[in-house]
Amino acid sequence: MNWRTYPTLLLLLLLGVFAVQNTTVLTVSFLFWSFKISQALLIALCGAVGLMIGLLFNVSLRVRRRKSS
Repeated sequence: MNWRTYPTLLLLLLLGVFAVQNTTVLTVSFLFWSFKISQALLIALCGAVGLMIGLLFNVSLRVRRRKSS
């Protein structure tokens, strides 16, 4: 097995435990909308949005550095 397999399996196991422990349904209100969503899904969505923002920031820095050199 590749050395990257073990950390990946560990993270998947932790994700599974997290999902099982956070099944509470929350009501989220934003401006005029209100909807119900599981706590684990809400945290995962916030993490995904944060990841996308970080990736976009990283790409914009690389483009700026490439243009300046």
